[in-house]
Amino acid sequence: MIRNKLIGAEPIWKRVTLIERLFSRAEPDAVTTAEAATVARQGMWVFLSSISSSGLGLLFWSLAARRFFSAEDVGIAAGLVSLSSLATVLATLGLDISFVRFAPRVSNPLQLLRKLMLITGGLSVVVGGILPFTILSVGHLETGALFTLVGLIIFLTVAQAWNDLTNGALMAGQKSHILTIANTAYGVLKIGALFLAVGRGSVGLTAAYALPAAVLLIINFSYVPRLWPRIIEGAPPASLRDLAGLSAGNWISGLAYSLPVRLAPGLMLLFLPPAEVAYFFIALQLAEVLNYMSEAFSKSLFAHGSRKDHLTGSITKQMRGLLALILIPAVAIGILFAPFALSIVGGPDYASHFLALQLFLLATIPKGYYQILKAQFNVEQRPMALVASGTVLGISTLGFLLIGLFLQVNLNLLPVSWILGGLLGLSVGLSMAGKRRVVPEHAANGP
Repeated sequence: MIRNKLIGAEPIWKRVTLIERLFSRAEPDAVTTAEAATVARQGMWVFLSSISSSGLGLLFWSLAARRFFSAEDVGIAAGLVSLSSLATVLATLGLDISFVRFAPRVSNPLQLLRKLMLITGGLSVVVGGILPFTILSVGHLETGALFTLVGLIIFLTVAQAWNDLTNGALMAGQKSHILTIANTAYGVLKIGALFLAVGRGSVGLTAAYALPAAVLLIINFSYVPRLWPRIIEGAPPASLRDLAGLSAGNWISGLAYSLPVRLAPGLMLLFLPPAEVAYFFIALQLAEVLNYMSEAFSKSLFAHGSRKDHLTGSITKQMRGLLALILIPAVAIGILFAPFALSIVGGPDYASHFLALQLFLLATIPKGYYQILKAQFNVEQRPMALVASGTVLGISTLGFLLIGLFLQVNLNLLPVSWILGGLLGLSVGLSMAGKRRVVPEHAANGP
């Protein structure tokens, strides 16, 4: 009954048979094809959202790097944006993921969402201010515009934290297509703002990236109240204590997992010239497109398992098969065309660093399979498994990177850190997954 209230009748435009055919070819004897196809369809929408966001984001950075801004301006702005992403992970405390898990099972999900927004908003102001202030001060970068840049990063951090929470509300209610609309609008506005920021240095570039993030909140805030009822009859009241364990596990795991991507560009500003950081950043962003795909299927699988209150082995097996069917050929194609892709995005100077992009692409394979394990651990409410696997992956990657920086390893070889860290994290995750609680297949007809 609750599920019908939250989701409602499925529109005709969502009754897609292509995914069902794909599953039937990959695993003809599967008995959960329709259910798996629903997970895949929602994952496709999340993936399209990420592709829209990253694709338009790459266009944003490409235009900035090739036509309108110096490599130094791109390096500073890119480092600050990465720090904002790290601050967002710190400020959300894993509450965005726990909200997806518990929202279908509390009496007043909107009230719970408001509480979480107050918590994450306050933390975003504090953390989103401290990190850029520290890096800019220690590195003596843009000291004349210090407080302007810090203010922009604070705004971006708050917007990203609230967007993560509202995204969770949309995914938990199977409305992932709204994410595509919001991220497309954000990307278009960023590019428009970029033209207005020409000639304004790293401050203008940072503002062009940060300020349009308000459109994400406007769209999500418009849809979330329509999606969730004020009261879900028969459900228990919301308790932050109930979210605490899973949130802590996700926060620690997510923080450690995100450190290499979020912290590396800003940290590298202390070791390398901003222009070299820009080359590294663009290669990292290109490879992240494939990581977004893995994360999209993981999020959809997690949302599905949260509604059902479990995940069966057949569903996770089909998701792993679909991921391999898409990810491995995509990595192979990306490696082949890496020089061309970097040339298009940044020009000849960026294309000379194609080896960095190829190594980043290889690292997406172990990280992709780790994402499926992460969904499984969340549905099973196993925070220690999340902490163990995510921490090993993130900390080892960052450790290998720091070793490379101290030893002055060639910039193009530094992404080997991502490969080694991904393999270590996946190994720990597989070991933990072997100890998971077993869910009978007949439980698939749960709530």
